[in-house]
Amino acid sequence: MKTKKERIFYYDVLRAFAIIAVIICHVDHFFGPLTTQTQIIAQMTFHDIGRIGVPIFLMISGALLLNREYPNLSDFLKRRFTRIIYPFIFWIILILAQLYYHGYNNTFMWNVFNGNSSITWYFWTLIGIYLFIPVINSFVKEYKLKGVEYFLAIWFITMILKTFNSYPLWTSFDLNLFADYIGYPLLGYWLANKEFNLSDKKICILGLITLLISLSVFVFCHYNKINLISNIYQNIPIIFMGTGLFIFVMYLDKLNKFNSVKDNFIGKAIISLSVCSYGMYFSHVIVVKALSYHNPGSNILFPLMFVLIVFLSWLMPYIFSKIPYVKKVCGV
Repeated sequence: MKTKKERIFYYDVLRAFAIIAVIICHVDHFFGPLTTQTQIIAQMTFHDIGRIGVPIFLMISGALLLNREYPNLSDFLKRRFTRIIYPFIFWIILILAQLYYHGYNNTFMWNVFNGNSSITWYFWTLIGIYLFIPVINSFVKEYKLKGVEYFLAIWFITMILKTFNSYPLWTSFDLNLFADYIGYPLLGYWLANKEFNLSDKKICILGLITLLISLSVFVFCHYNKINLISNIYQNIPIIFMGTGLFIFVMYLDKLNKFNSVKDNFIGKAIISLSVCSYGMYFSHVIVVKALSYHNPGSNILFPLMFVLIVFLSWLMPYIFSKIPYVKKVCGV
């Protein structure tokens, strides 16, 4: 496993949380029967926490990739695409082989490959974002935070409209460049570089409050079937959830709250989850599918099943990273 000597620990914390959150979204069927209102709300809250994963991944990408010097465009694209395409090919072969073994038809497997109702949609979204990063990077370098705030202001307006299923207002008023996932990388860059006129402690608390309130709104809409969140990752509650978590973790680090764990087992586990996160994004599909045939369907056993799924999803890419040649394509 290759790790850089100098790491930004709060990015590792966020990335580790994000991959666990992604897994959270795909383990609902391991719950037992939900027989009380409390159980239903608890399950929805657990699931909706998982929705923070994808925005956090994209926000980290923006914080790390924007306002950088990329003198050679072809080298940038080659380096970024190599890191995401080779692991995709490796894991999709394993995923499709598992589905073939269990008798799934070609149409279903093709849909899994192209991201139609499968987790691979994120890979294709990431391809589009990486193609656009050099363009938006030049914009950020030219106009700095003011330019980012301009972009985010328009993006936020389109997200409000999407939240209330009102986008577009008029078919000819095209704001699609501002109305997609590209806003998350810019938001991550802005949060990582913006200087706020509050103490670090106050901003940290504000981030936590923002996270809790927006999560409560998201769960409330989900529970009451309020159709404000039909665009799962493109709505106002999820934006504030991601923003709140990003700020909370970043300022915990600035307040040195992670110093006690950075060099012990917990810190090493966080870094390992972070480093293995892209491989885990794919490996957990195999793990969840395999364990679904041994589902106890018990609310009592669910925590154990969830921990087992996370562990095995980490273990697969970790082991592959120790194998010569395979380590280059396993997403670690």
